[in-house]
Amino acid sequence: MGLPDSRWVDVAALTTLFVALTLVFDRFERHKPAWRRVAKIALLVALLAVAIEGLGRAWGYTVLGLLLLSGVALHFTALSRLGISGWTGEPRDKFEALLQEIDAHGEAPTLIRHARDRKLGD
Repeated sequence: MGLPDSRWVDVAALTTLFVALTLVFDRFERHKPAWRRVAKIALLVALLAVAIEGLGRAWGYTVLGLLLLSGVALHFTALSRLGISGWTGEPRDKFEALLQEIDAHGEAPTLIRHARDRKLGD
């Protein structure tokens, strides 16, 4: 027996999942304003609810799984290449330096630059 066929069950499940993930990985998001963190959860839940409604529950949750896997892979790969633990954010001084660089130059450009510099250094 699966979940009841209601979009509100999906919204509740997705919201619960994202709140739990936020609690687990809060140390990596503390530097962002609260409104941005809440907006990210609301936007992801809305987009996934639309995907579930339009594509069906199985495909919607497949999209969710792919997003989570790609995010986890990127998170752990990028941080480990910079010598930062993906679980704890330590050593804290390296993580704080990365956050300052992200604040100054933006998240995507900073991570792309680090990935490019790493490839050139290999």
